[in-house]
Amino acid sequence: MLTLLDIQLHFPARTEKLDDIAASLLLSHDQHRMFGRFFGFDTFHCDPEQSLPDLLGVAAEGFLARNDQIGTRLTHVIHCHTLPTTSIVDGLQSKVLGPFSAKGIEVFSAAMGHCATGLSILGLLDSILAKDDVALVIIGEKAFHLGIRVIENATIMGEGACAILVGRGNGPYHVLASVTHHDGRFAIIKGEPHEPLQEGFAEAYVDFACDSILRSLARFDVGLGDLRCVLPHNVNIPSWAQIAKRLGIGLDRIMLSTISRYGHCFGADPFINLQHARSHSLVGPSDLVLLFSIGLGMTASAALVSVNEDKTYIH
Repeated sequence: MLTLLDIQLHFPARTEKLDDIAASLLLSHDQHRMFGRFFGFDTFHCDPEQSLPDLLGVAAEGFLARNDQIGTRLTHVIHCHTLPTTSIVDGLQSKVLGPFSAKGIEVFSAAMGHCATGLSILGLLDSILAKDDVALVIIGEKAFHLGIRVIENATIMGEGACAILVGRGNGPYHVLASVTHHDGRFAIIKGEPHEPLQEGFAEAYVDFACDSILRSLARFDVGLGDLRCVLPHNVNIPSWAQIAKRLGIGLDRIMLSTISRYGHCFGADPFINLQHARSHSLVGPSDLVLLFSIGLGMTASAALVSVNEDKTYIH
């Protein structure tokens, strides 16, 4: 069984209000109202002057310092990101992973699940980590271009970094199981502005989300009633309202309160919501929660997590 031994979040200090950036995002008046009034977006952390290594490094460095004893067991470092590449190609090692590789630690990137990659990597780690191994999972990237920042009529990206120390044994969260599902019919959708979505995508999205959640729970041998809440990706509020209605659960059982504060922070959202729920006592010991995310290309990943008494590494 995997354990989330520690989770650290970091957001750029600079914030933006939707009302102030709507013009630069080329949003029409109606799109501006839609993203704010109906989709729930308000504030985003975003700093064009901060590099990706700096954004992720703040989350990872202090995080490893306070876990120095566990850090000596570090065997793998993985950068999970949504874009196939996060910077201009400048060498064989990325600037994020290079320092760890120089220490002899095995490093790699994972991206093909897009925003679901941060969750889908858990299944891989469960298969490769030995009893005493520890992995550092780093999730995050820069919303550095309009074509990346806005997914038309769906969401707006913010910036946030998440570092997760994954191992086995005692810790604040146990990953009881994880699973990933795909719908290859929509694999080539990239989310670019004005991209003609494949026919049927919008209708299939809610069906796919509901089916993936129900299939995941069936595989985990738990029901919706066993969950304290669902901790989702922050795509927008209306899509989750449709999913909740279709599943037959109250929208209050889906953690959506961070959408207005951060926007959609690529693959970090479920872990942002997990930390928010724990720090605000919305979940507690013995609760079961479902972390869930869908990435472009219709990849859905889910992880069933138990909340434990041990809060040593809650930050």
